[in-house]
Amino acid sequence: MIKRTFNTPLGTVSCELNSNFTFTELQNSGSYKNGIYERFKTSAHDIELVEFKIKQPFYNGETITDSKCWIWRIKKVKEISENLELKVFITDFPKDAEFDFASGENLDAYEITNDEWKLHIGTEDGEILNYRAENDDWFPIRLLNTKNHWQEITVLNKSSIQTKVPELKIGEKIHLQYLTAFDKQNTETINTWVAVDEHKSELEKWIGIK
Repeated sequence: MIKRTFNTPLGTVSCELNSNFTFTELQNSGSYKNGIYERFKTSAHDIELVEFKIKQPFYNGETITDSKCWIWRIKKVKEISENLELKVFITDFPKDAEFDFASGENLDAYEITNDEWKLHIGTEDGEILNYRAENDDWFPIRLLNTKNHWQEITVLNKSSIQTKVPELKIGEKIHLQYLTAFDKQNTETINTWVAVDEHKSELEKWIGIK
């Protein structure tokens, strides 16, 4: 339905939204202080896709070569059962590329490296999503997972992140973010990992989302 890409030295990163319906319509587009947005209408949802780059330098003074990040702000507006799924994956990577998991506190991520470059792709983990549900912060409190204390909507593979958007009720909304960063290979720094380990509130402040 909706797909955006980012070309890097380690392959093409794609971020896409799919649905069990085919209808999608671009409503409008514009810019924030540090990002651009497109607003779409689907069969049952209003969706804002925000695209931006990570703020540099980081809190520790480090920088990266480049980044591309996507935030999906989804709101249910019609009483139709529409199944949405988000997927971020990489293609056309070099033969010498190596993949590994790189998750941390509040972060689900994987990394792609070779002798010359390193790249990280990350999203919020289930624990922080559940924390946002507790605080009704762009994750419905109705979906609070009291059994495992984390949300089980994201599957992390070595070369992709897949998120099944929960079935929302009319008026409910959800924020999902996917951050990508790459730099020259340097085993003495974790700068690309730091770049994708960002909290929702800090990203909104940087982008200029009210």
